[in-house]
Amino acid sequence: MCKHGFTLIELLIVVAIIAILAAIAVPNFLEAQMRAKVSRTKSDMRTMATAIEAYSVDWNRPMMGQGEIWRQQCNSGYQQYVPLDENTRVVAAWSKLTTPVAYVASILPDVFGRASQKDSMVYAYACQSFVGCLSDPSVSSDHAKAYALGYTWATASRGPTRSAAGNLARFLWGGNPAITKYAYDPSNGTVSYGEIVRTNKGEYRSPGN
Repeated sequence: MCKHGFTLIELLIVVAIIAILAAIAVPNFLEAQMRAKVSRTKSDMRTMATAIEAYSVDWNRPMMGQGEIWRQQCNSGYQQYVPLDENTRVVAAWSKLTTPVAYVASILPDVFGRASQKDSMVYAYACQSFVGCLSDPSVSSDHAKAYALGYTWATASRGPTRSAAGNLARFLWGGNPAITKYAYDPSNGTVSYGEIVRTNKGEYRSPGN
């Protein structure tokens, strides 16, 4: 009986075919994963936007943003001025939507919030208000300029870049907040850098719009 096995050439051809298929499949999988995260983020932001607008109807302004909480001259709604870390200020801002009236069931975590897989901290979406104390040019020119363009509030995800560097108010009016902070643009590919931002005007795309 004659037994035939695979030759080395045949094995190499099979390995090469598998490698080609993997090279095609893996990027598509990562691309689909990123699209799913972006879609989840935009859905979260629509939910939060509805809650912010409902709060605004009841209180004639959005809830106090993280910038107001940080500044002593703006945070009269808190017992004392404490230099809280940024994420704590963000959570404190969003908490106004959950207590005592539940405009939203819970504070949603930023899908892109973790800087790395080893980072155990879960970050909330950034949250700024432009209609309170910081809309006064003598207190904050960046917030005042954003307010002058019609922005009353904004929320942002760190986006694929996973960086929260920069000033959100300055970003909205077209200043130069930081080299790592600019709008996420899916036309550049779903893995392109940029933060995903939503304002009272809708999804943010470019300064003043």
